[in-house]
Amino acid sequence: MNLFVSVDKIEPWKYILNANIPELKLSKGIIITEKIKENLLKKGIFVIPIIKNSAIEYAVLRNELVEQSYNKVKEFWSSLYEKQKIDKDQFIDISQDIAESIIDNFDDDVIYIPLKKLQNFDEYTYTHSLNVSIVATLITKAMGFDNFLVKKVSLSALLHDIGKSKIDINLINAPRGLTKEEFEQIKNHVKYGKEICYEQGIDDENIISGILYHHERFDGRGYLSRLKEEEIPIFGRIIAIADVYDALTSKRSYKGCWNNYKAVSHIIQNSTKMFDPDCVSAFVKVFGIYPPGTKVLLSDYRIATVIASKKDNELQPLLQIGNQIVVDLASEKSYILKVL
Repeated sequence: MNLFVSVDKIEPWKYILNANIPELKLSKGIIITEKIKENLLKKGIFVIPIIKNSAIEYAVLRNELVEQSYNKVKEFWSSLYEKQKIDKDQFIDISQDIAESIIDNFDDDVIYIPLKKLQNFDEYTYTHSLNVSIVATLITKAMGFDNFLVKKVSLSALLHDIGKSKIDINLINAPRGLTKEEFEQIKNHVKYGKEICYEQGIDDENIISGILYHHERFDGRGYLSRLKEEEIPIFGRIIAIADVYDALTSKRSYKGCWNNYKAVSHIIQNSTKMFDPDCVSAFVKVFGIYPPGTKVLLSDYRIATVIASKKDNELQPLLQIGNQIVVDLASEKSYILKVL
């Protein structure tokens, strides 16, 4: 049974839309943010069906922090495009806030990861930078690195695409496949990223390595240096997975998005090919085999949605059944029969 409420009374992030709204291209199941509230009210939609976002209590990051970080990242990129300057200290602060929140919450057995998803294609650069930082930080923490390095990975991942600011934005957002020559231009963004960091006084070699080598591949088929296996610095190997995961699960002007389960499966299947198997294992430890958002059919034929993963128990996540019933699959006799 649907719960209908006034849009102006909805607390952002705490509820999920329980119907499709074609006028705004909103799909059933998305988390209601402040921006979505604004758009609904502007469109004259004042009452909508919702369900509680049961995953929020397991979040490794407060949703307010995600929103604040996103706004700061957006300001950062705007300044970079317009003035070719960055506020280095502000970006360090963003990455430290992300890292410290994840460090504080990582010991919990249950993990929900509130990634920021774009509302329109122009927002991809901002959301992607933020999401890659969150995912890379989680992978690094899961691999057992000390908190000093976890914080460095967080910053490196936040800056990983900074070199794209030197490439024509129309080429970055081209709603089509790129020519060979255009792709060669795009590939240079890793080199430009290194140059920008040095110009702005960011010269830590670990941080630079994540920016310069996140498109290298474990089998040596990446770019620009075609390094392979342990030749690729560890920051590059970690950020490579975070970069691909967010890219696959984001809708772009030239492609649709994969669901989270398909993207995780792709990363697992490419372990030892594209990705370092140790980094993949840490990624799966955090996201599970069935990542949050995956719809599944249980062996007793109930339909459920995965709302949070469980560390060290990739096959038995937390599920939401119906509007508000939350179950721990480890305590159930049923099991996941298939993904829907």
